Amino acid sequence: MAEITPPVRVRFAPSPTGYLHIGGVRTALFNWLFAQHYGGQFILRIEDTDEKRYVSGAADDLVASLRWVGIAWNEGPDVGGPYKPYVQSQRNELGIYRAYVDQLLVNGHAYMSFTTEEELEQMRAEASAKGIKAFRFRGPERDWSIKQMQELAAQGKPYTVRLKTPLEGTTSFSDLIRGGEQITVSNDQLQDIVLLKSSGMPVYHLAHLVDDHLMNITHVIRGEEWVPSTPYHVLLYRFFDWSAPVFAHVPTILRQDGRGKLSKRKDDVGANRFWERGYLPEAMFNYLALQGWSYDDHTEIMTRTEIVERFTIDRVQPSPARWNPEKLKDMNGIYIRKLSTQELVKQMAPFLTEAGLLSDSPTQAELAYVERLTPLIHERLEELSNAPELLEFFFSDLGGQHDVPLRYDPKLIIQKKMDVAATQHALSAAHARLSALESWNESLIEETLRALAAELELKPGQLFGSIRVAITGRTVAPPLFETLAALGHELSLARIANAVAALH
Repeated sequence: MAEITPPVRVRFAPSPTGYLHIGGVRTALFNWLFAQHYGGQFILRIEDTDEKRYVSGAADDLVASLRWVGIAWNEGPDVGGPYKPYVQSQRNELGIYRAYVDQLLVNGHAYMSFTTEEELEQMRAEASAKGIKAFRFRGPERDWSIKQMQELAAQGKPYTVRLKTPLEGTTSFSDLIRGGEQITVSNDQLQDIVLLKSSGMPVYHLAHLVDDHLMNITHVIRGEEWVPSTPYHVLLYRFFDWSAPVFAHVPTILRQDGRGKLSKRKDDVGANRFWERGYLPEAMFNYLALQGWSYDDHTEIMTRTEIVERFTIDRVQPSPARWNPEKLKDMNGIYIRKLSTQELVKQMAPFLTEAGLLSDSPTQAELAYVERLTPLIHERLEELSNAPELLEFFFSDLGGQHDVPLRYDPKLIIQKKMDVAATQHALSAAHARLSALESWNESLIEETLRALAAELELKPGQLFGSIRVAITGRTVAPPLFETLAALGHELSLARIANAVAALH
């Protein structure tokens, strides 16, 4: 592998055509880790030259998504820098790209193409009819003089500017992730790609390359879908007589079943969806770092500092990574369990507010109540958005403004090999014994109910199952004795009494 000499300069240059794909966050993370490890700089640049696909608000979303994971940039649209602006449409308005287009035209490395979209479609159809599977456009104007092209353009004829790709020879480049392996393409397999649209807006192939050169980018780390386009970029660097950066194409992330790439159309992969569902940024950071990179064959849980220290580009694998939502959920659960009770309450509060269980500005009393309940679900919680469902029954019958009475199917109270009368008797006996307790704590509650089950000649599961449904409305809930202790003496007894009445 080629030696990497610090300091390095890398960039993440997303297109604001919708919400940020989680795979894009992974690419940004690899760039950021590379810069951090080698003492370099990470630049964010917005490449909004695709006017048709531009989505208003998408740039704000991608900035928020990157910041949520914990990726910060040294230069960018919101922080400035020596090469501002960092938004390509703004750079185009300054005329930055046109000067380089003109340079290519004058030097004979590009040409004005007056072929219309209709004519282009006709050419493709004719090629297909002849059995040509890969249509490679070569414009008839590529051999015109610059004067001929300018004269036709002066008449108002719309045109694009295309790269004049060599017809012979080969183009090669090295890929850092593939160990510096040379990738060579025969030039006759290439075509004359568009560099400047008829609207005057540069396309990615030209704009990103000019910006990378002007911003002194040393390493271009991007998705492997750009491998087929890299020969064009190498040619442009050669035509401009510029030194090309080092290329590194990170592996694709496949769907869980391995059938195709993670897709916006088929998969829930918007970065914003993960914080909406309650994933911790530390967990997402850790998981994304392992999508195509590993430290060894067994280490998975690592801090940010450890990952930065251990991240080297030679450990990034060229083979595709595979998305595993269950593994991500498990990892998120591990990070949630690392939180203190107070930290978890703070993280859960917005979700409980959204569900109407807490007020918009929770009081100290409300937060204290949640803190009392949190240990009951701390070990089970894998997504913060699940907290309202797990805790909802604790907020019924409290007498609050948005209070909803606890509701359940009375049939669920009756356990196996029991009937209505036996269940009523057992619950009434439990109510009497619990009412007599002078102290309300988990151990005393357990001791009392186990003794009662033996006295009634019931299996513990029968008595406890009826009480569980009576106080929670559910057959599956947090541990019974801890739940009773958390609900409190008065509310627990009231719910058991309601259950007895419901059985009538």
